[in-house]
Amino acid sequence: MRQTALLTVWLGWLAAGPSGAAQPVTQAELLRRLIDLERLTLPPPPGERTGLFSSYDRRQSTVAEGRYVCWDANDDRGQFLRDAAEGWKVMAEVQGPGALTRFWCEGPTGDLRVLVDGTTAIDGPLAELFSGGIEPFGMPLSYQIPETGGAVSFFPIGFASSCRVLCRDFAGEYQIDYVAFAPGTAVETFRPRLSPGAEQALEEVAAAFRRGLSDKQLCAGQRLAPYAAQEDLKPGQKLELTIGGAGTIRAFLVSLTDRREPNELYALHNLILRVFWDGQAEPDIEVPLIAFFGSGYQRSPYKSLVMGTDLGTQMPGENENEGWFMYCYFPMPFRNGARIEIENANPDRATKVGVMPYLRVDRREPPAEALRFKARMHVENPCRTFDFPLLETGGAGRVVGCVLNVDCPRAEWWGEGDHKAWIDGEDFPSILGTSTAGYFGNVSGLRPFRVALHGATRVMSPGKSSVYRWHTADCIDFRTSIRLTLENWQYNRADDVYYGAVVYWYGQPGAPAAFERVTPQVLTLPGLRIPGAVEIEDNIVGENWGNLLKEKYAGGSELSGKLAAVVTTADPLPVDIPWAQPGRYRLKLRVVPGRSFGTVSVAYPDGTPIGTVEYSRQSGGQYTVGEITLQAGRTRVIVTCSSTTVLDCWIVEPLDR
Repeated sequence: MRQTALLTVWLGWLAAGPSGAAQPVTQAELLRRLIDLERLTLPPPPGERTGLFSSYDRRQSTVAEGRYVCWDANDDRGQFLRDAAEGWKVMAEVQGPGALTRFWCEGPTGDLRVLVDGTTAIDGPLAELFSGGIEPFGMPLSYQIPETGGAVSFFPIGFASSCRVLCRDFAGEYQIDYVAFAPGTAVETFRPRLSPGAEQALEEVAAAFRRGLSDKQLCAGQRLAPYAAQEDLKPGQKLELTIGGAGTIRAFLVSLTDRREPNELYALHNLILRVFWDGQAEPDIEVPLIAFFGSGYQRSPYKSLVMGTDLGTQMPGENENEGWFMYCYFPMPFRNGARIEIENANPDRATKVGVMPYLRVDRREPPAEALRFKARMHVENPCRTFDFPLLETGGAGRVVGCVLNVDCPRAEWWGEGDHKAWIDGEDFPSILGTSTAGYFGNVSGLRPFRVALHGATRVMSPGKSSVYRWHTADCIDFRTSIRLTLENWQYNRADDVYYGAVVYWYGQPGAPAAFERVTPQVLTLPGLRIPGAVEIEDNIVGENWGNLLKEKYAGGSELSGKLAAVVTTADPLPVDIPWAQPGRYRLKLRVVPGRSFGTVSVAYPDGTPIGTVEYSRQSGGQYTVGEITLQAGRTRVIVTCSSTTVLDCWIVEPLDR
């Protein structure tokens, strides 16, 4: 049976007829699930469930006196279901019909063996599953993340009666997502040599992963009605766009009327997007506008399969790099009208933002059982809840995505926490991951990496980071309820990290989510927090050295203390460094990132040099000057800039760091 991806859910996953037997599931259909967004709009079929095998620390399941006594155990490497013969370890095992939908691991080493329906389908080095050394795996569905040691595969592996995944000489973290079908479902057994139908499906999916969904795939073969509006919003003002009747939004696009971002930092974070389905009084979508499109804090240009901030388009009179839309391709069904609202909630009364939503709507009436697309935000600043709530809701539905924004004021890694899902009232989560990085397809420490179904659009340490993950073939299904969390696991139990998460799901009309509404307090972000930072602009001695730069004019960069010193003089400039604890330290200099300069020399007043730094595009704005002896109180240094330089702050570090 061969069908287009967008018709699969209408025909291929429903009961076949009076007999109640499920339709056969082919390898081609398993592949098309990766781009079949329409399937997500209907409740999970009876008997179908999703799950995860991982190397989570098994001590977490230890119960004593009615409670889990090792809930924060964190030895998430080298944990398996059991040992097998000849040194093999069992990573995953499923009985009945199903498919593996995602395989992530760190540092793939050793050997891999996958048995499906009693026969060996894969046998070779684990690393080659991701590097393309094992057919038919390879880019863009299977790959290793450059320079990280992490690896991900979304290539589905179907089985009719059983599947077992084994490894040997591997002791890292891993996560294997799977779907189990209703008993009796006929599933095509995975074979490395694909059928012609599966080859064609792979070509379609690979093209979508590389270049995006085609207009034919997006429109489901229908002519779509356009709806648009535009308005220049002052703080406190709202734009509204209303659609009557029934339909499905196939493309939800937003840009700015002048196509340029405001000077005010995080202005797009302070625009609130609300969407109301079917005349409901409460919004099903209520999140910061820029976060909704998968980019935390501010617009980082990126493209993925279902979301992005850099959909190229060119209007008359525009330059090529000025034309862009933020986009969402998750289908959004409604039966009794839709209302879109964008509010300018910027605290600075001078921050006017012109917005331009553009929707492409399928005016056919969706199926009666169609779910509603929902997205809500939860923030803790700072986060002091160990199991940080991502979503808690009832009824039937599917989790299809998550964006996590984090601000950590330390260089230490913040993302050891596991993702967990309690489905349909479970006592223990049937989905329990190994790390935040693993859930988002990255590795500890994060690397900037942006692909079809996961990525990191912003990585700062210390500072703000933003990551995304979309669930298509590996959506998390639930029938009566779900509780989804992410551990706030910090070394030394630090409690100073900002967590802000947006979760996307399909749920039943009117089903509530246990989240607060977006308020000015929810929108408030931490400023730039650097350990050991000492402001330069507050401690310059003398006059006629230059001027101050406000953060809003820093080209999108945060500033320590929200100000920086623009030094225009080439004369030696006295600057004091206030510090309470005397001793020997490492002195660093932060300049505004992206602004070039020549050299900056720092010396003691008697002329003894401390160090000289030279502009480097790869620096990220931080430079090590040298070692310095600080007195209790104030220590004066002499700064000489060879050309105009924007100095943000000193960073004073202990020498043993």
